[in-house]
Amino acid sequence: MLNFFISFFTLFFFYMMNVHWSYFLLGLMAICPFLFFLNFSGTFLSKNMFICLDLYSFQMLVLTVLIVCFCLISSMKVLKNSTSNFFIMNFFFLTFSLLMFFSLSTFFFFFFFFESTLLPTLYIILGWGNNIERVQSGLYLFFYTLFGSMPMMMGIFYMKILNNTLSFNFFELNYFFILLNLVFVFSFLIKMPMFFVHSWLPKAHVEAPVSGSMILAGVLLKMGGYGIYRLIYLFKYFQFFNSIWIFISIWGGILTSLICIRQVDLKCLVAYSSVSHMAMVIMGFFVFTKVSMMSCFMLMVAHGLCSSGLFYLINVIYERSGTRSLFLNKGLMSVFPSLSMWWFILCSFNMASPPSLNLMSEIFLICSSFSWSFSLISFLMFLCFLSAVYNLFLFTSCNHGYINSNLNYFNSCYLSEFFNLFLHIFPVFLMFLKLELYF
Repeated sequence: MLNFFISFFTLFFFYMMNVHWSYFLLGLMAICPFLFFLNFSGTFLSKNMFICLDLYSFQMLVLTVLIVCFCLISSMKVLKNSTSNFFIMNFFFLTFSLLMFFSLSTFFFFFFFFESTLLPTLYIILGWGNNIERVQSGLYLFFYTLFGSMPMMMGIFYMKILNNTLSFNFFELNYFFILLNLVFVFSFLIKMPMFFVHSWLPKAHVEAPVSGSMILAGVLLKMGGYGIYRLIYLFKYFQFFNSIWIFISIWGGILTSLICIRQVDLKCLVAYSSVSHMAMVIMGFFVFTKVSMMSCFMLMVAHGLCSSGLFYLINVIYERSGTRSLFLNKGLMSVFPSLSMWWFILCSFNMASPPSLNLMSEIFLICSSFSWSFSLISFLMFLCFLSAVYNLFLFTSCNHGYINSNLNYFNSCYLSEFFNLFLHIFPVFLMFLKLELYF
């Protein structure tokens, strides 16, 4: 663990000394091997008062470092501008906040770093967003998060009075504290986001730069799920409310899948598909079995890599065509045949086809949901069917048909773009072959 913090603060030294951004990227990559030397046995850090590392937080740490590296690789144009130092600074504080959030076990610091990711994300959207509406999308993101966070902060102070501690290991609630349960759960559900409080996500994705969309879909949506996992044992008395969240999630997943089919903006389509996938994650957490918890983290890791790759692929097309419209980007198979292969792989992985980690995670999620209530079978079958429909709709709409005569695709694809797409896909396939990691 000491090596981990030494490596990270070396990055801060690089930044303060105004070293080139490539050293920052190399330093981030150097953190990954140190993470694999961590031991999750009962004698190491499991009873530490401040640090809480287990298998699931380890996966979130590795996912964070990977997605940040992919974001920096995809932002070469920004890194060549005069604003690159401020861009790197935002990503540094965002990465630091995420790594601390997934490592600490004290509730107040957990909340502090949970909220600390808001400002760097807001600066990335406002500073390097695409359109003038990025101010409105930034305000949506800010006020939705603030709406759920302020009651949560008051709940944390009240938990300190009840338990005389803020460590996760010593928390206890009883069935009288219904309001505390709603305050904690609702804050995390906004961050995921759950249907009914999801409208900030498509706006943020559409207006954010490619790096902002990748980090938002890859890691920031997983913070709510990780927070529910850390506090799930507090909700054991509130089965009535847990069943309400499950029903809302299933119904919201079906509705957002239907919304995906009528989208005309490529980024909006992938953003709504993220809401649909996170609905399954919410359902799995509140089923509250070992298999459902395991499958939720499998789906979070797989979705983080797949959705980040899809946003990067959409940006590759957007840089050449100048539009994200589904009606204008047609016939890409005849223009970029090599890129169509990556479209096919990412869309098929996103619809949970083998061999991908998404397939196993959704199989385990569906099985654990049946154990909770067999009446969910028809809704889950319809949800999986709609997932296949909008992913096939995305692939066929972009890659087949006639090329629009108003668009001129002058630039061919670069090797670095194929390399970035390969780095997104390869871990999803590799973890499909290494499923014992989750058992």
